[in-house]
Amino acid sequence: MSSIPQQIPQPPVSQAQTLTPAPSYTLFDANAVALATLLGTPVAGASLMLFNDHRLGRVGRGLLTLLVAIAVSALLVLICWNIPRGVPPVFGLIFAIVMRSAASSLQGGAIKEHLRHGGRMASNWVALGVAIGFDALVFVVICAGVFISIYVASNGPKVVVGTKDEVYYTGSATQADATILGNALKADGYFTDKGVTVLLDKGTSGTTVSFVVKEGIWNQPDMVASFDEIARQNAAAIGGFPIKVRLINKDRDVKNESTAGKVSVGNDHIYYLGSATPAQAQALGQELKTDGFFVDKGFDVFLSKQSDGTSLAFVVADGAWDDAAMVASFEKIARDAAPAVGGLPIRLHMVNSTLEVKKDEALK
Repeated sequence: MSSIPQQIPQPPVSQAQTLTPAPSYTLFDANAVALATLLGTPVAGASLMLFNDHRLGRVGRGLLTLLVAIAVSALLVLICWNIPRGVPPVFGLIFAIVMRSAASSLQGGAIKEHLRHGGRMASNWVALGVAIGFDALVFVVICAGVFISIYVASNGPKVVVGTKDEVYYTGSATQADATILGNALKADGYFTDKGVTVLLDKGTSGTTVSFVVKEGIWNQPDMVASFDEIARQNAAAIGGFPIKVRLINKDRDVKNESTAGKVSVGNDHIYYLGSATPAQAQALGQELKTDGFFVDKGFDVFLSKQSDGTSLAFVVADGAWDDAAMVASFEKIARDAAPAVGGLPIRLHMVNSTLEVKKDEALK
């Protein structure tokens, strides 16, 4: 009789062989994400979520979360920069709640599964360390930004005229602009290779020329007027009128600010300096036209308002300042024009073709 094969019984599989080994890595729970966000930034919280996604094999989603957090943090900085003090901490709490909710929604299921298989959670002390690390990083970045801003402002692009004089340029001003201005200042005798510094800035509000001057110069009306005149003479070299004129100290603090501008009345011109305004210059031009002084022949008149008062300067023919009748006629013109520029008193200047004052008289 042939034997019938018997089925050989298999040994039972042990319970240990049916269990999945516990994960060797740790994960951060939603509370840790909230803690890192509250004490650090949304970026700190998102970094913990990226850490989780990396260990779960979902790096792409983690990176997307981090990028969103970076954008939100940048918006938070902008908001906190422009709102009253005391409000920013509220935003920190709000973002902590939002990030905790996001972590629970996006990773809560994976964390439960991790725990079900015997996985362990990362310590909240690590989350605290991450938050502190991000705070330190933000502090370093801010300090670096401030340092770079100050460095650029103080040591930005410049051109050197001669061996010592220099023109710094910022905004939309170019190296060519600075070179033209520097050469013009040298031709005028302002740059004499003694280490004089001038700043040229061009922006949406116009052109600004800043002169670094010795202490107290800004308190001397005659000196202030002379810098206004320097700017007026060199306006064409830097793009035309109007020009904001600043006198600054060695630390670049603005000590005086004035304007050099030009208003045309036909072919005649009013140059306004100091605190004089375009409206006053226009009113003066119309008054001089009504008075018969402006007859469209290219006459120039200078209106200056400084801390010591208002002055009107007329370019006259040589010797006119010695002619009593001519002096009297200009006195009348200045008196008639006074209401247009703020009224008397006014200093009357009669100047030659090189703008040297030949007659200086106070009209009251």
